[in-house]
Amino acid sequence: MLEVYALGAMLAALAIGNVLLSAAGRKLWQLAFNVVVLGALIPVSYLLLDSNSVYFGITLISQFSAFFFILFAASMLLLNLLAYSRAKGYGNFALLASFGMVGMYTVVSSTSLIGIFLGLELMSIPSAFIVLLSKRDSIEAATKLFIMASIAIAFISFAIVLVYGAVNSLTLTGAQQSGVMYFALALFIASLGFEASVFPFNVLLPDVYQGSAGYATAMLGGLNKKVGLVALMQVLVLIFIAFHLAFVIVAALAVLTMFYGNLVALMQTNLKRLLAYSSISQAGYILIGIAVATDAGLGASIFQIFAHAFLFIGAMAIVSWLESRGREDINGLLGLYKENRFAAIALTVFMLSFAGLPFTTGFVGKFLIFLSAVNNNLVWLAALGVVNSVISIFYYAKAITAIYTNKYGAYHLKLDIPTLAVVTVCLAVTIIIGVYPQPVIQLATGAGSALLAGLP
Repeated sequence: MLEVYALGAMLAALAIGNVLLSAAGRKLWQLAFNVVVLGALIPVSYLLLDSNSVYFGITLISQFSAFFFILFAASMLLLNLLAYSRAKGYGNFALLASFGMVGMYTVVSSTSLIGIFLGLELMSIPSAFIVLLSKRDSIEAATKLFIMASIAIAFISFAIVLVYGAVNSLTLTGAQQSGVMYFALALFIASLGFEASVFPFNVLLPDVYQGSAGYATAMLGGLNKKVGLVALMQVLVLIFIAFHLAFVIVAALAVLTMFYGNLVALMQTNLKRLLAYSSISQAGYILIGIAVATDAGLGASIFQIFAHAFLFIGAMAIVSWLESRGREDINGLLGLYKENRFAAIALTVFMLSFAGLPFTTGFVGKFLIFLSAVNNNLVWLAALGVVNSVISIFYYAKAITAIYTNKYGAYHLKLDIPTLAVVTVCLAVTIIIGVYPQPVIQLATGAGSALLAGLP
């Protein structure tokens, strides 16, 4: 119980502290404050992994929610370092991101649809302002993100009303099949599909990524999208677990999302757009584990969410560093190996991990997802996943080739310290957990089991 109160106190301190420090305009002190609070959230959240209790009737603390508490705190800490290095108004990012963080925690620990709704709102609105303030010409990207968020909220509001009318409850518990509930299911998939970048609800996503500053794009792909996937997982497993058609639809969307992301990525030259479509395809792989809907399948998807968060933030840190030098396309990678070998090797590892290179977290996540599908008689789904992994190699290879292509007159470039720290942490997680993934696999599988167990 003490850990729960400590968690709540630190989240409140994060929000209130950023309000006060933003007003004071002390950029370095604000970064130090955020690093301390977010760093403290990680061990406190770790102590909650063995919990399985409802607090105040609205919050469920279990291994599922605690796992994401740890992931979100670690990711947000890295994003603060990246924003400190790149953002002209770091105080604005820190303030808005702290409220978004509260929303993320609300979603993954909610016992009701109202909690998920409020959490998504609390995350989406600050995110739109982060994008708006990230660049001088980011108004188009912010508007498109706001439009996507508005449509998502409208759909989920309608879905919640239908669920309440059908079962007279907003609690995340299993419902019986009916025409109204199937309509609500369609609305949930559409609304959370916008948040999770699921095809065909992701059409504006690459524009948003390209039009935002690198640190804002890293937040959208490394955190916001993950919250959408987690919310989709919660709703499908806790409410629609008895609806076989729901998971058939998810399997179909997984295939469409993978093919759409990978095939369109083949035609991209802009680095942010390439990573955007790569991120869309990764959402398709994660949907495979959700479609399986077993301990192993959900655990595999949760592991892949963990892996992709660090991969995306690490890759975007380097892309943002290059962007600050006016190098936004694949041609901007030319000669990178001569200019900064660490950045070149790190970006290579991240891209190979996206593709599923052995001994990286990307390989472990995909292997677990495909294995769970095969073990549950979904061999065709796993086979299509493998085909998409092969397709993705081609556009990653195009970028990697540019990295190691000689460039006349190349000179040494240094990574700034915050960016270097972010890339180093993400690279270490990718390799160390890729070589020895058992502890995280165990936690992720336990998180999936905790979700399947439902409310106590």
